[in-house]
Amino acid sequence: MNKILKYTCIICLFITEVSCGNEGFFELQRPNQYPWASVEELELAVRQPYLLTMGSAWGSPVGALCLRGFAESDLAQYLKGITGASYYYEYYNRLWETTVLSDTKELETGFEYLYQISTATNAPLQLINEAEEAGVDVFDNMTETDRSTVKRYKGELLFMRAFCYWYLARTWAPPYNPEGSNDTKHFILRRNYVNGANELKEGELATVEEVYASIIQDLKDAIEVLPTSYISTENGQRSRVNKFAAQAMLAKVYFYMSKYDLAEEQINDVVNSGMYNLNDDPLEAFNRISGEGYSNEIIWEIALNSTSNKFDRNPSIFSKNNYTANGGGRGTKWNHCSWSCFTLSYKILKQIGWMNEDFSIGSEAQNDKRYTQTFIRLEAYKENPYSSTDNPAEYYEHLNTYETRYSTITTPHVWLDKYFRAPTSGRRSNKAMLRLADLYLIRSIIRFNDGDKAGAAEDLNIVRKRAGLDNIDASSITELKIENERIKEMAGEHADRIYWLIALRKPIGIGDRDPSMFSPINPPYSNYYWQIPLLEQQQNQAYN
Repeated sequence: MNKILKYTCIICLFITEVSCGNEGFFELQRPNQYPWASVEELELAVRQPYLLTMGSAWGSPVGALCLRGFAESDLAQYLKGITGASYYYEYYNRLWETTVLSDTKELETGFEYLYQISTATNAPLQLINEAEEAGVDVFDNMTETDRSTVKRYKGELLFMRAFCYWYLARTWAPPYNPEGSNDTKHFILRRNYVNGANELKEGELATVEEVYASIIQDLKDAIEVLPTSYISTENGQRSRVNKFAAQAMLAKVYFYMSKYDLAEEQINDVVNSGMYNLNDDPLEAFNRISGEGYSNEIIWEIALNSTSNKFDRNPSIFSKNNYTANGGGRGTKWNHCSWSCFTLSYKILKQIGWMNEDFSIGSEAQNDKRYTQTFIRLEAYKENPYSSTDNPAEYYEHLNTYETRYSTITTPHVWLDKYFRAPTSGRRSNKAMLRLADLYLIRSIIRFNDGDKAGAAEDLNIVRKRAGLDNIDASSITELKIENERIKEMAGEHADRIYWLIALRKPIGIGDRDPSMFSPINPPYSNYYWQIPLLEQQQNQAYN
């Protein structure tokens, strides 16, 4: 293409490879080539941001946010005495105001990868936008199919740019205040390509309002150009976003901003599309790898194939299964991670009816498929008397029933068990990013708060039916019942608990923490954000 500037991107300094052809996003084949000379080469640029969502083993932006959000919430119980290289103590003790990330731990590394996504989207977007402004094709000799493909590329890039700033905003800026000015500034927002290391260090901080306006605009623009279909030639067919993924993400952003009517409009479109349902068991959203199909409720997922080295290890800190349990977990494949230190809090377990005061199993747990499939209860410590060689059946039955690693655990605990569950290659299990159950539960609470109890119960019962539970009558539905269903369905995913409470302007409780030392985090949550990593503050003049 001779008419439009061809970019040599700074991201080539730190990203050397990206997939091509029909391989999964995380199966690296050859270097990304800059400048792009054809639609086929531009495909590599579109895959780049997807690749970066997984970052590194302990630096995945997705995993880091999940870990931080779960540990800070009232869902988490911290098992003291377990050590590791994570910010365990800082998260659970809510030290976001005083902890400056100066080490190569999960949050700092996740921050870096999110800005890499920003750069990786801005370069090809600028190429496409300048061609559109000039009224010419991006490349010479393009066909109608090429033009349609580039249009889809633009939508994917816009979605991924919105995604990266949505993740940045939820950790390094205070929550959006629907009744405030949102004029405080916390990090740099880039919507244009920056060509050179010096320019990268000379950005300007954006207000919270500006960041959210950017996220919303990108998602709206993505919706306009993305197709409703998926790319059928991909091994992980729902690993690339379509229009409904953009609408689902926009609905979640609107809900978080307390723009409930706008959120419901987007949810209605996704639900009414007929493309998604809850006919599969809860575990089916978590127990596959690329090429093994998908759960019908998945709107977008990260899909790894059997040889990928891009699996995220962060969930091994806040769930029971270890990423080295490379056979789907439980049975003879389950591996108790030595640094797993967060279980569900007793306060929450009692609230949702999964545990009684005497630690026995609660009545609400008995028939709930989520309790049996995506969580696991272990009884108090009991040394395993069996040999894995001589008595394997008894050995693994004991291992799946009792705490066997830490003798200090003297009461039963309920662990998250959604991760590393694919039988063929547990560590490479797909990661659900957007699920239909999530949208039903958001719409249920919106309808309830609008006085539509029948509609709220209808949505809630669709989720409950999939879990194997009886319907809740509209006359008896309450906000707490919807909240409890949300915990059972979404705990441990994408810091969901704290953002659900923020969306509804409710206090973030202390869970099992000492009430003499901790207090709830109350609206408007104006001081609830992490400090920008020290290295970024030192290298970028905007923070001086």
